[in-house]
Amino acid sequence: MDIQATIDRFKQKVLQGGALTFAEAGEIMETEGEEAIRYLAAAAHAITLFFHSNQPFLCSLINAKSYLCGEDCAFCSQSVHFNTGIERFELLDADTILRAAHAAQESGARSFCVVTSGLGPSEEDFEKLIGIFERLSRETRLRIDCSIGVLTREQAVRMRAAGVKQVNHNLQTSREFYPEIVTTHDYETRRKTLSALRESGLEICSGGIFGMGESREDRLKLAFELREFHPECVPLNFLNARPGTPLERKASLKPLEAVKTVSVFRFVHPRANIKLAGGREGNLGKYQELALRGGANGLVIGGYLTTRGNAVCADFEMLIKTGYDVRMP
Repeated sequence: MDIQATIDRFKQKVLQGGALTFAEAGEIMETEGEEAIRYLAAAAHAITLFFHSNQPFLCSLINAKSYLCGEDCAFCSQSVHFNTGIERFELLDADTILRAAHAAQESGARSFCVVTSGLGPSEEDFEKLIGIFERLSRETRLRIDCSIGVLTREQAVRMRAAGVKQVNHNLQTSREFYPEIVTTHDYETRRKTLSALRESGLEICSGGIFGMGESREDRLKLAFELREFHPECVPLNFLNARPGTPLERKASLKPLEAVKTVSVFRFVHPRANIKLAGGREGNLGKYQELALRGGANGLVIGGYLTTRGNAVCADFEMLIKTGYDVRMP
């Protein structure tokens, strides 16, 4: 069957409330050629505009603790296992984090994510973080999010009471490929945290990283692993290979392959906010605009954990150019 006809048929299925099967999503994951991928992207954008407004979901984050993490995630510059030369520091004080939140608010972010390194917070750090979340909730207009590692249901309940709305905890890749990237904890550990978040009533932000050597099938399997948890937000990261990590010599994904992946995730997760996150600048380049017209409806703005991103004004110019309703900060 002609690929455009297949895309149209699957688009109508999603718009009518249906869910693609793994085999159907696999058909469009194999789309080849720029013309066909652009057609797929346009269909994904139609799904985005059907289920969402044309106001983008903009998130800013702060690296609130950049310490020597004991996990061996092969993409991460904060692991104790790799010599990456990044700055190390303990949990930042509340005033410093508040100042960063106010700056994010002024830049146009809708949500602010507090991120800490490590598999999970110590008891001491967790208590400090609860106090920080309470202040952020009282003293800003932002949605308060966080990414602080593995959590229990009891911790999640306390975070919700402190004002946290959404928690990021990425599955990163497929269950099958995960042991190639991480050996110090297993896939089920991450899934258990997503279950705890859902049981606590917190919103889930969970996605992955592409370009680590995984197959297209691995990317598709990740999309369907995530669908089990109905995440409100799906951040899509692209490997920014950091010097000193095992993946430092990995070649970037080709931009159209990255765009196609974004589009397929929109078909699988029509109601989620899909935001372009780390590595988008280097992997997508000028194709960031196509990704924003091809399934993505959000961005992480203002930089990432240990790397810079686009200037905020450049991101807003790009959003305006792609038809999103934003005001320059």
